Amino acid sequence: MSGVTTATILVMVNTGSNNETKEKNGISHFLEHMFFKGTQRRPTAQIITSEVDTMGGYTNAFTSHEYTGYYLKIPHGKFDQALDLISDIYTNSLIAKEEVEKERGAIMQELRMYRDNPQRYIFDVYEDLLYGDQPAGWDVIGTPETLKNMHADDLRDYFLHQYTVENTFVVVSGNIDAESAIKKVQDAFGGIRSGNPKLRPDVKEAQQSPASFVSYKDTDQTHLVLGVRAFGVNADNKRVPASVLAHILGGSMASRLFQEIREKRGLAYAVHSSFDPGTTYGSFFTYTGVDHENSEKVIPLILEEYRKIREEKVTQDELDRTKESMKGRLALSLEGSDSLAFYVGGEEVLTGTPMTPEEVYGKIDRVTAEEVLAVAKEIFTPERLSLAVIGPYKDKQKFDPFLKI
Repeated sequence: MSGVTTATILVMVNTGSNNETKEKNGISHFLEHMFFKGTQRRPTAQIITSEVDTMGGYTNAFTSHEYTGYYLKIPHGKFDQALDLISDIYTNSLIAKEEVEKERGAIMQELRMYRDNPQRYIFDVYEDLLYGDQPAGWDVIGTPETLKNMHADDLRDYFLHQYTVENTFVVVSGNIDAESAIKKVQDAFGGIRSGNPKLRPDVKEAQQSPASFVSYKDTDQTHLVLGVRAFGVNADNKRVPASVLAHILGGSMASRLFQEIREKRGLAYAVHSSFDPGTTYGSFFTYTGVDHENSEKVIPLILEEYRKIREEKVTQDELDRTKESMKGRLALSLEGSDSLAFYVGGEEVLTGTPMTPEEVYGKIDRVTAEEVLAVAKEIFTPERLSLAVIGPYKDKQKFDPFLKI
């Protein structure tokens, strides 16, 4: 990326909360936090953060159901120092007992922060509804009970088994010399141990009829996610048509649901649809937040748009406009070295063959109205339908009669 003045180093680990046991739910995320608390060469968190500041950089990490990532974004002239720091964090973190005890409290507060934010927490509720008592249905961050019982020895054992060369991907993007960067990364990470990391179990899909769940909270809005089970990234070339379908329904201000719910009726400020695929499973959903008295109005409106697009092909004009919007959004989203690194790293873990943006544009251009219709017919069925709600409701009875598609 010769046109930028930064570089990003991203270390991706092919392990996340779907690799966990129920007793240790949240350990992937807990371990992520510990990588910034000190190494053998940099024994305190303050030394690490001060060095990042001195470089003029920014560092952070993230954990999902299927992967964990650590990254450092810096002015491109600081690449060598940044690589030394992030490789040290990744390979030599101390995971000291006293730091684990302190960080436990911080993570507890993080969990409570998320649960106090219904616009975010609704997606955890939705995943729990879809997948139930299996890793795909558990919160990535864990529970208060599992966090209380997480100890330094548990974290070190997980680190030794999961953070292996087989599970590690390093992505470098930005204003760098590629050939030189590859050699430096090989030297910096060449000592990672080999092993037999624990694999993710298959996700069980047992739903046979519409499902719903209401989480009581005295909110100012009703927050809801209305979605369907779908498929993973490699499901018979259906991923891109499903993404086009999501964009048509709720991916832009010109989308059908945005126009119907916000522009025409003024029922919501936020309304959007997404297709969210994992390696072997996924879902398609629409989120919105509305006044409590309008919750019963908006659910039928969403379902009606699902039905329409399931029964009638999109016009060529709408399809062409959607494709241009998607390609433009992708181009805009990949302007930063960190954004490009996240994109490539996620694709590497999920598919093993990350595509260039140009290859993605080509796949979008080749999507037909018939393919979009086929995906809609497949996923918009009663046995796949699920509704998650957060609001001041004691039970789900008021919503269940609307779940007909």
